[in-house]
Amino acid sequence: MRRLGRLGPALLALCLLGCGPAVAGHEETCRVDGAQGVCEGAYSSIRGLHLHEVAAPSIAAGQPVEVEVQIAVDGGALRASVTSPAGEESACVARPDSPESLMAIATMGEGEVLPITLEAVERRRAVGVTYMIAWAAAP
Repeated sequence: MRRLGRLGPALLALCLLGCGPAVAGHEETCRVDGAQGVCEGAYSSIRGLHLHEVAAPSIAAGQPVEVEVQIAVDGGALRASVTSPAGEESACVARPDSPESLMAIATMGEGEVLPITLEAVERRRAVGVTYMIAWAAAP
C-alpha cells in the first residue's frame, strides 16, 4: 500500500505533462468587411483535435461559405478540415517544409462562427503553427 502512495505524485505529474492544454500560445488578427474576411494567426502548439472558430457575424448559420485555409508547421503534422453543406469534408495536412492549403465550400456554424477543425496527426502534436483563413459568403 505504501508503494502505491508514492506512485500517486509521479502519476499525477505524468498526467499533467501529457494531459495539458490542447492548444498553447494563440495569437490572431482578423479583418472583416461585411460577409467576408481574413484571419492570420499562430499557435505555439496544438495537441490532438482543436476546433478553431472564426467569427463571421454577417453570415447566417447554415449558409454556405467559400473558405481558403493555408497552414504551416515547424514540427509535427497538422490536418485542417472544413465540412460542406452536403456533409463532405475537405482537408489538407501540413508538415515541416511542406505548407498546405485548401479551398472549399464550408457551412457556417451556430453563433456566427465558421468552424475549422485542426488536428495534430502522426506524432499527435504540432508546433510552430501559422495559418491564414479567408472566407466570403457563397453566392
